[in-house]
Amino acid sequence: MIKVSVLVPIYNVEKYLGQCLESLCKQTLQEIEIICINDGSTDRSKEILEEYQKQDNRIVVIEKSNTGYGNSMNIGLDRAVGKYIAIVESDDFIEIDMMEQLYVEAEKTKADLVKSSCYFYLDHPTEEHKFINIFDELPTRELICPIKRPKLFLKLQAIWSGLYRREFLVKNQIRFHETPGASYQDVSFSFQVYACASKVWLVPEAYYHYRTSNLNSSVKAPNKIFCICEELEKINQWIEERGKEEETLKRIASRLGYRVLLESYHSLASAFQYTLFLRMVEYFKGYQASGYMGDPIWDLPAVEEVETILKNPNQYFMETAKSFEDKRIRDKNSPVLNYSLYGQAVLKKVLESKQIIIYGAGQIGKEFLGYLLENKYRKNDICFAVTDKKENQSDIEGIPVLEIEKCQEWKEEAMVAVAVKEQSQFEILQRLERMSFKKIVAIDQLIRHAIKEGIKIIL
Repeated sequence: MIKVSVLVPIYNVEKYLGQCLESLCKQTLQEIEIICINDGSTDRSKEILEEYQKQDNRIVVIEKSNTGYGNSMNIGLDRAVGKYIAIVESDDFIEIDMMEQLYVEAEKTKADLVKSSCYFYLDHPTEEHKFINIFDELPTRELICPIKRPKLFLKLQAIWSGLYRREFLVKNQIRFHETPGASYQDVSFSFQVYACASKVWLVPEAYYHYRTSNLNSSVKAPNKIFCICEELEKINQWIEERGKEEETLKRIASRLGYRVLLESYHSLASAFQYTLFLRMVEYFKGYQASGYMGDPIWDLPAVEEVETILKNPNQYFMETAKSFEDKRIRDKNSPVLNYSLYGQAVLKKVLESKQIIIYGAGQIGKEFLGYLLENKYRKNDICFAVTDKKENQSDIEGIPVLEIEKCQEWKEEAMVAVAVKEQSQFEILQRLERMSFKKIVAIDQLIRHAIKEGIKIIL
């Protein structure tokens, strides 16, 4: 009998995958299956999986096209047959007795979820394992009901540090949000688990090493600006469809929204903070108008910070936003973010380039071509690039559409303007970096807004 099904989502992690698989293959609990879902990796991840699969027949490899984290996890959930489900990210690793220790706790308590603390792991410049007590003041080794202990909803959304009873997940139809290219799907998954669970067992010890030094982690990508908003909307939709304890759960979701929105705002690169900030202000207005902030789950410091933000959003942004390289952006005599100056700086750099590759032959790419031609850029020095030419036309307004591999001779001099939806930009940016393109700019919402405002560039 398989006691634990371990789900391992994989996308371009050749640098760390071996260490992850080693820690799983050496588990002291033998009755496990290791389900590796390879989400269309383009590096050596597939070869590494095949090498380990030859050595350990408990490893199951599922190959699929790049459809995103949520879809990978749901495929893994459907394939799993173990009594319990564990999740281990492919750039992390675990102690060799993690599965055994948590399995013993799960069997003893009959809990829906057994959850442990973790280590934040840093391997550069020196190796460091920092113990993180996920639970703070919450009781450990005591069965608790999250609805009655709502602060559990607000703790680190560490879906990877525990065991879930598979029967519980199936019965409650708990799934991952499948938006392609999105991030933060652990937020809505964790919320569903806590809302449905009647018995959660918290273990104070740590067994999981969460790597904090992987620079390719998707949550650090600029195109993930609104992913957290999508997860919050998913939570609200799920609450309404569930039809149970709706008001209580919406109050909890509002306090969770406050935390994760601020975390996302502070983690974004400076150029993207204002875009999320505007959405965050609208969420906070909604929380205030609904009366949610009067609930006990809203502690006084959180209420006061929201009130400060809503009283003067511009001032809060000026005091908390990261500094831009271009100091003109932070002109205190102008609106909170002078997107015109930011857009002008970026677009001027593009127009000064010797050649321009527009990556993306859809609506955004065509709009950007129109902008270039309006600004008298040389038509002969432009080309479109796509990942796969099969479903694209051969030219647009006489400008050739080429597969990106055909453009590599331009990689030293050309400016690549990534003109696709922001949900798709991260994977493209990674591809361009691997192909050694030197000059890359993402045509994000701020740039498009600046173009629509009719910015004229003087060269």
